[in-house]
Amino acid sequence: MAGLREDTSGQLIILSGFVLCFSLVILTILVNQAMITGYHSSNAVLEFPKHQIRDITSQTRESCVYMTELARELNQSNSTESNYRLLFENYTEQMAMLYAGHGERITLDLSAMNLTSMAGNTSNLNTVWVNITYNNGMTYYSSEPEIIEVES
Repeated sequence: MAGLREDTSGQLIILSGFVLCFSLVILTILVNQAMITGYHSSNAVLEFPKHQIRDITSQTRESCVYMTELARELNQSNSTESNYRLLFENYTEQMAMLYAGHGERITLDLSAMNLTSMAGNTSNLNTVWVNITYNNGMTYYSSEPEIIEVES
């Protein structure tokens, strides 16, 4: 029994075993954290509402062309610009109600800020500047100004 107490040659093997186990645990935790980080970063890309923003932008572009044509047809007593602004306000209200009807909490701000015509004496609109702001609580997107060319 006395010989086992004085023999300390096995302590180095046990100490190296503990160090090896501890380093394996640390390495496992680091690899696990790397996998979780990759998963969350790839999910963040998928959660970005790029299709909704693209739909809003393309729908606004198409509607601006239609509203310009309708404003020209209604140009009997008022100017084309005032008719266009009334149509655009109506369009903004309808888009807000449409997204609210889908159950989405989206703040959608559409505003026509600059209406220009190429010839100074005509009432035909050629360019419309639109501010598009999209906010769903997680994603904020703003395109200010979105310049839309409408044909005369």
